[in-house]
Amino acid sequence: MNFSYNWLQLHFDDKLPKPEDLGSVVGLHSFELEGIEEAPHGDTLIDWDVLPNRSSDSLCYQGMAREIGAVLDISYKKWMKPEIVDESFDANLKTSDFVRLVVEEGVQRATKRIATGVQVGPSPQWLVEMLESIGQKSINNVVDITNYVMWETGQPVHAFDYDKIAGEGAKQVDIRYAQDGEKVTDLTGAEHKLDSSMLVIADSEKALDIAGVKGGENSGVDKNTKTVLLSACNFDFQNIRNTARTLKLHTDASKRFENEVPVSKIDDAMLQFAYLMRELAQATVSDEIVDTNPDKEGNREVKLSVSTTNRILGLDLSKEDIVSILKRVGCEVSQDGDDEFAMVVPIDRPDISFAGDLIEEVGRLYGYENLEAEMPTDGFPLPEISNLTKATRTISDRLLALGFYEVKNRTLAESGVVELANPLNKNAGFLRSHLGSDLVAKADRNLAYTDEPRLFEIGKIFSGMDSTGVLETWHWAGVIGRRKIKEKQKQELFLQTKGVVDSAVDALGIKLVWESHEDPAIGAHAVVSVGDEHIGLVGVNWWEINMSLMLPHIGKEISYKKPSKYPRIDRDVAVFVPVETTVSEAEELIKGLLPEETRSFELFDIFEKEDPSAGSGRKRKSFAFRMVFQSDTETLSDEWANKVMDVVYKALEKKGYEIR
Repeated sequence: MNFSYNWLQLHFDDKLPKPEDLGSVVGLHSFELEGIEEAPHGDTLIDWDVLPNRSSDSLCYQGMAREIGAVLDISYKKWMKPEIVDESFDANLKTSDFVRLVVEEGVQRATKRIATGVQVGPSPQWLVEMLESIGQKSINNVVDITNYVMWETGQPVHAFDYDKIAGEGAKQVDIRYAQDGEKVTDLTGAEHKLDSSMLVIADSEKALDIAGVKGGENSGVDKNTKTVLLSACNFDFQNIRNTARTLKLHTDASKRFENEVPVSKIDDAMLQFAYLMRELAQATVSDEIVDTNPDKEGNREVKLSVSTTNRILGLDLSKEDIVSILKRVGCEVSQDGDDEFAMVVPIDRPDISFAGDLIEEVGRLYGYENLEAEMPTDGFPLPEISNLTKATRTISDRLLALGFYEVKNRTLAESGVVELANPLNKNAGFLRSHLGSDLVAKADRNLAYTDEPRLFEIGKIFSGMDSTGVLETWHWAGVIGRRKIKEKQKQELFLQTKGVVDSAVDALGIKLVWESHEDPAIGAHAVVSVGDEHIGLVGVNWWEINMSLMLPHIGKEISYKKPSKYPRIDRDVAVFVPVETTVSEAEELIKGLLPEETRSFELFDIFEKEDPSAGSGRKRKSFAFRMVFQSDTETLSDEWANKVMDVVYKALEKKGYEIR
């Protein structure tokens, strides 16, 4: 909001700092400084960003003056030019003789006051200059007074031409909800179509204005106005916000009502309104106010502890220091004590509701820049990472590096074990019991854009119900998409898939056991285990693993050693084995014969072919293994490696395997 420097100065006897300095000091303690610019009549505008939590008290000059006084620790004046010296009004003029007020829900408080003998004309020069300094055009003295009161107090007020209100005698004024389709033409001539959620101020025949948003043309003050109905109301802030948004009609009044103008502001605003009508429009103003809720708001007390304040702020303030700071924002001590005491909070500061808010006030007015920086004595202990988080991050990082993309499919499915009581639709009536089918389907759809979509997902599946509720399990699935997999490509693709799974699981310090299986439903695949526990299935180009079963095996320390400076020796061995022989059987036989210099041992090829020596239709299987030897202390020779391989060959032949 833009604030006139000269207007603010009228609230202080002390000379305020220069606009640039004032803007910076308030920006440091209260509201961010948005800018400073020159204004008419030798004035300067200071733009502070008043946030919503402070809009109830600081979107006006009184509130900003109090804030400046608190920051600079100087006294400010609540009222200003012309100073109110006589608050008495005409006791013989009765507002109740002119108006009856009826309100509905959504109106916190409504007040009306009658003024007769009004002389509508130009405003005095001081008022014209003040309004022009903030970009407000002077209309006439009555309209200018309403604008001035709103900017000064933060409470919007309105002036109705009483003679344009329908009725005889004490005319009834209703604050009611509009009828659907009811129309109001505002003071600019624009017509608005209302609905039944919007409040209006109306007489017995028509709506006079859109309550809290915009005045109506049919009750506006003009040069012929002689009797004015002074109005100051407080409305439900959500209703005004919704009305302004729906009508796309955002005004200075609606902006303030949207931010919960305190009900108590009506008293100051109505007093200022009535006084200025008497002084600037020569009106006779009634001493009586028709008020739907005359009860004053109760004071709000907040307890505060000296020790807690100092502990949180890292200071050593006395109780007198804390009280002195809080009095600068309008708080007063209500219950005293050595350490704990209570403060009465200003009614227009709803943002102060508990001790933490008061401590924040102390901190910002004391100055955060005055707090000494001190490193925490306990350091920064890092939270322990769960095995699930560790596994998810490790697997994701490894697969992303291998060219995979992570996807998140919905947990609702057409079929499953756990059925929903109230499904969203017939195709989403169950919780999913696996990840694989949706993942494969998504890979198939992506074949339209790429030859080999590589996708994986880590998520929950729902396997049943027990007395505690739905049984949830974390699964990890993946797929290497292909348009068509030829028979001769299956072995190579399976080894590629196996390599991906091994690579991710090895990074967690887990070694999988692989066993080949046949299933009419899913074809040839491998069952993977950790120890004796089966944890998942791996097909030719897909896998799905139960992560919940895998997680307890994570966390083993991974040892690192300095790389050897000596050269490595690679050796391969390929053998024909009976078709029923598993990879693990051949691996275990060879591993038991290898020396400690073995750095790696892996299967790199597998295939089946017909066995001509056994007759038509009989097959035999081929395994090919690669071994890497390397010493940390010497260069290994070919003779050394050949002796190792001779031992391996003899053992394989003894087992009945044929060396290729």
